[in-house]
Amino acid sequence: MSSHAVHAESVEFAPERAHLFAAGLIIAVAMLVIPSAPLYLGWLLLIPAAFIFWVVRARTVVSERGVDLRYAFRGGRSVAWEDVTGLGFKGTRALLTTRDGAEHMMPGVTFNSLPQLAEASRGRIPDVLTAAQEAADDKVTIVHRDGRQILLSKEEYAAREAARQNQHPTDTPENLKEQ
Repeated sequence: MSSHAVHAESVEFAPERAHLFAAGLIIAVAMLVIPSAPLYLGWLLLIPAAFIFWVVRARTVVSERGVDLRYAFRGGRSVAWEDVTGLGFKGTRALLTTRDGAEHMMPGVTFNSLPQLAEASRGRIPDVLTAAQEAADDKVTIVHRDGRQILLSKEEYAAREAARQNQHPTDTPENLKEQ
């Protein structure tokens, strides 16, 4: 995802231009196969062409008026801030939810672009990623042998360790390493 200012009051999110390199690789591989039967395999070039068209055309623009969604293969959509009820993710797709319950895909928006999206929306879309990172600061992660993880504050961890030491005074970190 890349973002850059369209004008002072709007921010544009578009698919990374690095995707064009991937499309170039697909074309190069297709060009190895197509000359063997160009009449039957020439259509293979439509796949990277469609991908390139999507990278160049699809985008999400966040402004004071709302969110403008521009798709590559269907009509665009403008959603006013009053109609936005939330943002969700299904796999790697960012979905904007409106009052009527409809979900609209947000091209160019990824989970990692949430801080920029929150800033562009002036807080109308919350930055849960940064909030979660800040909440995890100064925490201790305990990873059990079966892979389960527990996130504790330093005080909770110290109390847990003290209670464990009281129950099993022979379980020191050195003794546990030997087991």
